Amino acid sequence: MSRYYMPKANDGAIGMICRYLLHRERPRPAFPSAIQIQTTSLCNASCIFCGWKNTRKSLPQGQMEESLFRKIADECGRNFVTRISPYLMNEPLIDKDLPRRIAYLSKRVKPWTKIKLSTNGALLTPEVSERLIDAGLRRLWVSVQGYSQETYGQSMSLDLKSVLNNIDVFLEMKKRRKAKLPKLLITTLRTKIVEHELEEAARYWAMRGVEWRLHNPDNRSGEDISNLSTQKIEFRRRCDLFLKQAYILYNGDMILCCHDWGRTVVLGNVAESSIKEIWNSKKYLDLIREYQAGDFSNLAICRNCRG
Repeated sequence: MSRYYMPKANDGAIGMICRYLLHRERPRPAFPSAIQIQTTSLCNASCIFCGWKNTRKSLPQGQMEESLFRKIADECGRNFVTRISPYLMNEPLIDKDLPRRIAYLSKRVKPWTKIKLSTNGALLTPEVSERLIDAGLRRLWVSVQGYSQETYGQSMSLDLKSVLNNIDVFLEMKKRRKAKLPKLLITTLRTKIVEHELEEAARYWAMRGVEWRLHNPDNRSGEDISNLSTQKIEFRRRCDLFLKQAYILYNGDMILCCHDWGRTVVLGNVAESSIKEIWNSKKYLDLIREYQAGDFSNLAICRNCRG
């Protein structure tokens, strides 16, 4: 997979091409190649590794206005975007309008743009499943953090049986309708809580013909997970997320990182400016150069990151 870099003012086209051929590194694009949109800031779970539990009462919460969502979708449709994810630090299916919003996105973005959704699956009812299939969703990721009610409840505070049933119903509906999309992927974090269940999990999803992906947890830019992780978490000092991806909150604020639960670095507001204007603003570019110079005076969120 290609990494991204911040080109210098005197970098020419030939030099950029050579860098890609030699190192598989792409220059930061003029418009983000991936965008996450928080259509609602709410969540119905209480995952022990998630920052939501620390900010749900201390920060304003809400749902994105339809006019703002359409403004974002329309701008994305006019630009080259490889992926749009209508979720960010939330449970997206709390937004009852989400399938309709995904359908709006699908009609406006380029054919190669993938629309991906990540959910805990608790609200993936038969009606919602059908609407997501009809909406043109390309990828559906469901987070399952435990394979007994004891471990699942400890990790997510939800009902495992209900979620697994929702997934089975979704798979059966796709089969009945002969629908190829959305493609389903199950994600699990390798924590001390679920470590002893991972072999069982691999067999469970293999029997259902479902892709399963295991991830190592990170500290969500300061979240202490030393009691959860099965391995030492190293500092991250070569991040390229802000060179390729934009993150938009329900109120239009564009933040620096999907791990910035405290909303500590707000780059601008897309209700007042365009995504492209904020993405290429002096404020944003200066912060990137500060990060690359090892100056975290304006980037406390990055100083503590072990992503």
